[in-house]
Amino acid sequence: MIVNPWTVSALGVDTVSAGLGLITTGLAVKHLSRSWSEKKESGEQLAAIEDSLYLLFWLGSVFLILRFLAWPLFYLALHSLIPEISGAMCIFGARNLQPTLSRILEITKPLLFYAGLVWLLVFRLERFGNRAGSESLARKSSLILLCVCSIAGLVDSCGSAILWLRSNSELAVSCCTTVTDIPSRFTVWIPESIFGSEYETLLWVLYFFSNAILVLGTLIVRSRLLKSITSGYPFLLLLVLVLINCVIGTFAFIEVISPYLMDLPFHHCLYCLVQNIMDAPIFVALFILGNSLVGAIYPVWLLSIKWSEKPVLSSLVSRLLLLGALCLSGSVLMISTHLLL
Repeated sequence: MIVNPWTVSALGVDTVSAGLGLITTGLAVKHLSRSWSEKKESGEQLAAIEDSLYLLFWLGSVFLILRFLAWPLFYLALHSLIPEISGAMCIFGARNLQPTLSRILEITKPLLFYAGLVWLLVFRLERFGNRAGSESLARKSSLILLCVCSIAGLVDSCGSAILWLRSNSELAVSCCTTVTDIPSRFTVWIPESIFGSEYETLLWVLYFFSNAILVLGTLIVRSRLLKSITSGYPFLLLLVLVLINCVIGTFAFIEVISPYLMDLPFHHCLYCLVQNIMDAPIFVALFILGNSLVGAIYPVWLLSIKWSEKPVLSSLVSRLLLLGALCLSGSVLMISTHLLL
């Protein structure tokens, strides 16, 4: 293990998370199996179960918030390894110490963030906005999603802890220039095959257009929500727009935004962008958060529409739409400022 304050902090958070995740997973599975049984409970037993559920849901909240904090800490710890690793010039090189495990973790962390965000929103509705007589259905929805999140979080915690324990400064790695600067890099295949060799201009246009459409869509849906929306189809459409925006945004960040903002026309490394441009972590985080907030609305609506109070659900969705639009607009505004200055 390469020992420094960042790796020790990351390992500590991952170890605590793993313990919380194990407890949360065990309790969630126990309560979920009990909720499907036909066994009659006495009043005293029901009170004890309710107390246990209250503890479980707050354990789940703390566990998921820890995993959310562990996501940026993961990259800060990788960044701290750069001086210790021969051949590493940015986070891309540091992650090549354990390339397979690092790639898996880089996929699980955003997926866990999205699923955890959905659960936290469902949990809020289950605690403060469920209709009288629908407590059982609300509890089952929350428990099923918590089981999925806690298992995913437990895997993520253990995988991250193993990564720090297996890091070794004696290993030499190749860095981003061997992948991101070559003409056959994987991120250029799709835009070049669709738009040809002059894909950069069209990718810029698509980036701004997809964000504008998504922000406009959220505001339109929000205005309709205030007048009443009776189905989830507008939220499903927003989820599709979010997926399209994420794909376009990912290619745009790597292929055109990173080279332009770093003033390195042939360097297409997102990790270098975040390290070298002072406000890059902010507009990248706003892009991720904005898409996640808008994308979380449809599963929250789908899971809670049968048991939540409609005014409470509508109020929550309205706030998510507004916050999502603000985050996406802020990200685009920050990048536009770089282009204009």
